[in-house]
Amino acid sequence: MTTGSDLKERIQVRRLLHYPEANAFAWEVKRNTWAKAEQDTRKNLFSSVGIGARGVTFTVRRNSELSLTDSFLWRGQFCFLTSIMDGDPGFQVVKAALCDPVDCIQDADREVQGCRFPGILTEKYVGHEQLDPHAEVTGDLVLVTPKVVSLAPDSWVIVGDRYFLVRVPHELDPYKNEYEIRRKEDC
Repeated sequence: MTTGSDLKERIQVRRLLHYPEANAFAWEVKRNTWAKAEQDTRKNLFSSVGIGARGVTFTVRRNSELSLTDSFLWRGQFCFLTSIMDGDPGFQVVKAALCDPVDCIQDADREVQGCRFPGILTEKYVGHEQLDPHAEVTGDLVLVTPKVVSLAPDSWVIVGDRYFLVRVPHELDPYKNEYEIRRKEDC
């Protein structure tokens, strides 16, 4: 049975805010709270088309405002929320993936900068093709974005400081979007 004395880890509950004047989205602190945190031995499959990440399970006091559109910051690590379930009376159990967010820019036009937003990259497939007289490396990744971010197929997105072509959108999840993206580089 969970009790308040079990909640020994300080976490930030964060929400995604839109800043229209800057044409940007960013995670901001919603509130601080205490939690019980246990790292999982299995990966958290936060992406339906990419590989999973290390998982962590939090137990927090019940809060009706907590949503899968929020995130946690725990021990300096970004936590992508993947499920919220009822726990012991007065508590909720929250599953999360430990991820490294990346700064992204929707490349609406190369002359006019598109919307800035946080995303999460996960691996999909890396291929190597030998061409004459040089080699080309193709990197297929998955970019997970907040639901409010929509990227068109065959558009470009800047992830970190590199351009990627948006290939296949996966937008059916009610809390996030996933995009298969590709970058080709000469070796």
